[in-house]
Amino acid sequence: MDPTTPRILTDDLLLLAYRPDTGRACTDVNRLQCGLAGAVIAEAVLAGRIALDGGGHLRTTGAARTGDPDVDGVVDRIAAEPRPRKVKWWVQRLNRRQLRERLRGRAVSFGVLDHEPGRALWIFVTDTYRPQQPERDRAVWALRSVLLGHDAPDPRSAALLALVGAAQLDGKLFGDIPRGDRRKRITAVTDRDEIGRAVREVIQSIETAVVAAAVAAGGAGDGGG
Repeated sequence: MDPTTPRILTDDLLLLAYRPDTGRACTDVNRLQCGLAGAVIAEAVLAGRIALDGGGHLRTTGAARTGDPDVDGVVDRIAAEPRPRKVKWWVQRLNRRQLRERLRGRAVSFGVLDHEPGRALWIFVTDTYRPQQPERDRAVWALRSVLLGHDAPDPRSAALLALVGAAQLDGKLFGDIPRGDRRKRITAVTDRDEIGRAVREVIQSIETAVVAAAVAAGGAGDGGG
């Protein structure tokens, strides 16, 4: 990965998804994979490369390539699909272990996660991925400020918060806020006019698609350790 390539939503989601103390994911693997699929799509939307049409299908816009191989790669797949597909279809199609491993490797190359290889009984892989505690704390604090209404959301923070909720990371990051209140606040953030109608509709579609795909894949639990 070119070190000059900017970080994208998948990097931010992975920063929040792993625990600094154990190096393990805070949520179910299926939910994390679905969340990463949604994050790549959301990044392409924020870059203006894809958008929803009137029927709720994702279509390419003809905008210039971003230069990011992961974002442009997904856009190329959407462009090559013979017929228009909805967000849910794409989240399910992209929800693969290979995507998670590639994006996690990307996060390691950016220094978002620190990879520590390990094996148990010389057989089972027990690799850990630890985020930097100070950076993670700053990211959680910034997102918390948006959630509580102290800071106005922009499209990126709204998308990240929606993905955090869809992947059921909100209980781990904001456990002091009652679940019902958290969910209402996340919905309120993604409903805000500041993020723009078109982006808002896509974010909400991605959030719904991630939840549906995770449940279909068997990841309906309330997060893991």
